This record gives sequence, structure tokens and C-alpha cells, in this order.
Amino acid sequence: MTAMRVKPLIPPYSAEVQAEFDLLPQSWQPPFQHYGLLGRDPRLLRAYRLGSVAYLDPSHITLRQREVFLLRVTGRCQNAFEWTLRVHYFADNAGLTEAQLRASVHGSADDTCWESGDRILIRLADELHDTATIDDALWDDMRPVFTDEAILQLILLAGHYRTNAYISKGLRVPVESRINRPFPVAKVEV
Repeated sequence: MTAMRVKPLIPPYSAEVQAEFDLLPQSWQPPFQHYGLLGRDPRLLRAYRLGSVAYLDPSHITLRQREVFLLRVTGRCQNAFEWTLRVHYFADNAGLTEAQLRASVHGSADDTCWESGDRILIRLADELHDTATIDDALWDDMRPVFTDEAILQLILLAGHYRTNAYISKGLRVPVESRINRPFPVAKVEV
């Protein structure tokens, strides 16, 4: 395992940083390592924290929609740190199967494991990842399914988790030790 490029803060934290950590969900305590990294500058930590949890409740999309979308976003970015956290905390409640979890990293919207509503989310994650836009055909498919607010939320989520990938991968943040689900590796053809 390659060492992290920037060391996260270690306790005790300053009062300002601790106040930010106290606002994170209890299940995220002690704070995940990327929060510790960002805590080196409390302004960065605050901005990131607000982007990561502000969407949770209330939401314009369902839990399943959020998780299908974010697993694909993090899967396409090859962000093992965040993908494994999402699977650990949300995949079961979102009703995701083993085949869907694997396809979120190594599949496509055409895979038979996806439900029809999931396919639009996979296409959106792929298109934003590849082109940073939404083509007219996908837009037309999204309009009957999502409100304007839901589409805005999905775009913001994609951007936030792309930023998360830059932090996690760029600084070589390892998968959290409390996570027991590995990131799926591609099958090697023999």
C-alpha cells in the first residue's frame, strides 16, 4: 500500500475543527480520514462537509436513486475509498444486489442487472464523467422521471464526488479499516 501523501490531523483537534466533526453523522465517527486531511484548514473542511451531507435529508431523489448514481460516479472514478463507504453504509438499504454493485464499477447501463429507472442514472453518471454535459437524448429521457430540483441535485452530487475522488486518489487515502467490503477488481481474462 502506498503511503498517504498528506497526513490527517490527529486528536486532540482544535475547537473549530472539532465543532465541524461534531456536525457529521454519528456513524461517521471517528471522522473518516479525508475529513482529517481537510481539517488542516477548517475553511476547507467546512466547505466540503456542507457539500457532502447537506443532500441527505430532505432529498429530491430516493435513497436507491442516490446510491445507484453515486456508486456509478465513484466506480467510474475508481475511487475505492468512497465506493466502499457507500456500499458499507447504504447499499443494503438501497436494495442493491451483488451484480449491481459489481456493475456499478465494471458494467454499463445496458447490463441486465439494472432496473429501468437505474439505467437513466447510470447513463447520467457516465455522460457527466465522460463529457461534463447531458446530451439531448438523455435529457429527454430524464425529464419525465426527475424534477428540475432532482436534476440539479444529481449534478451537484456528481461534482462533489468527483472532488472526493481527487482528494482520495490524489492524496492516496486508503480504504477505511472499518470497512470490510473490497472494491471490485476487473476480471482478468486468461
